[in-house]
Amino acid sequence: MRCHTLQRLILKNIIEIEIQILLKMQSIANSSKGLFSSMGLKNTRGRDIILHELETRKDHFNAEKLYASLLRKGTRVSRPTIYRTLKLLERFRLIERFDIKKNCFYYEPVDPKKYHGHLICEQCGKIVDFPCEKIEILKSEVAKEKDFKLGNISIQVFGVCKSCQKVSTN
Repeated sequence: MRCHTLQRLILKNIIEIEIQILLKMQSIANSSKGLFSSMGLKNTRGRDIILHELETRKDHFNAEKLYASLLRKGTRVSRPTIYRTLKLLERFRLIERFDIKKNCFYYEPVDPKKYHGHLICEQCGKIVDFPCEKIEILKSEVAKEKDFKLGNISIQVFGVCKSCQKVSTN
């Protein structure tokens, strides 16, 4: 009985935090000028273009893929602007960076509703999301047990994808 009450309280707190994060992200998405100026930074055309592109993306990407995507659309933004802006957006916690051990970092938009991990192929670099709904409960339990304030949790599982397994058996 006591455990159920604790779990409900934890879930209620998680939901309240998620709502606050979503509202913040919506207001940021509606005003890129507000995002950068709130941090004492200039709002530039390049940053606007990158932010707009990321608002439409739901996939994993690296800086070079982002650059190529913008070029295909006829939009010119320099590589240094892309790298600097990605670093800023990571600092604002609007994107998450992770290392797939292929000499570059990958990013994805932060979705506070979607708790997940990544399966990463060590051969081709393919990234597959897998659901991990109970991560926030685990996070709360670990934090309480160890008297530790936790931030972000990133779960990355390395292995070999189905396609690469087929290639290696032939």
